[in-house]
Amino acid sequence: MIHSMTAFGRSRREDPASGYAVTVEIRCLNGKNLDTVLRLPRNLLQLEDPLRKLVTGKLRRGRVEIYLQIEATRVELKASQLNFELAAFHWAQLQRLHRELNGADPPRLEHILRIPNVFESQEMTGDLSQLGALMLETAGEALHEVIKMRQLEGQALCGDCLKIMASLRADLAAITARKDSVVQDYQKRLRERIQELLGETPMDENRFVQEVATMADRMDINEEIVRLNSHFDQMENLISGTGAAEGRKLDFLAQEMHRETNTIGSKAGDLETLHAVVRMKNEIARLKEQIQNVE
Repeated sequence: MIHSMTAFGRSRREDPASGYAVTVEIRCLNGKNLDTVLRLPRNLLQLEDPLRKLVTGKLRRGRVEIYLQIEATRVELKASQLNFELAAFHWAQLQRLHRELNGADPPRLEHILRIPNVFESQEMTGDLSQLGALMLETAGEALHEVIKMRQLEGQALCGDCLKIMASLRADLAAITARKDSVVQDYQKRLRERIQELLGETPMDENRFVQEVATMADRMDINEEIVRLNSHFDQMENLISGTGAAEGRKLDFLAQEMHRETNTIGSKAGDLETLHAVVRMKNEIARLKEQIQNVE
């Protein structure tokens, strides 16, 4: 069974006791290895290691980007707070300026309110360990959504890959059925060509048989056919089996299939076989593209 590497998951949970809500978004992309990128608030960096362990326990491969957002749900926590110390300092400065400038209007409260940074966002308060537990639970739910999407996309990949495998088997069956007649056709063409060149002169049958045997050995593709069938069986078992299929192994099998098909093409002296080889190489290229998405 194959799982896709691309997926998205999102979860949001509220904690009425602390007055905060946690939102976790996870985006997964293709990657050769497992690469986890975390975007956490600075005061919760201690959760980085538990989050990484959570991902490592569920996923094997791909780039995993985790975005975590914390927002207040109660009005008293949402509202910005006046920095009284800073406001008092600026008020004292304005009062002094008023005394120094004769005829100037006295400062008013609205002047203080216009000064930047007088109102500040509140720092997150409450039990950070309790909030951290909530974040891990929320991340676990988002990761569960990611895994479900990976499985669904994996089913679609499985169907497409099996169609490609059926096409490859059909072309290999055509090559297998033709391999004996290819040697016979070569033998017939060679005999006709030699007779045409020699005319009435008798042909040396021993030399002719040796030449046919040498060429038949060069054109023999039995080993390649056996190995390709073995690769096909392994590929289909991994794709549609009950166990988790590893993308690296599938990629290796696809490369071996391409190599064996190339060898058949280099040995083939038959136009129909060459056409089948071209089709197979095209299908294997499609298969390799799909496998790049497998976890």
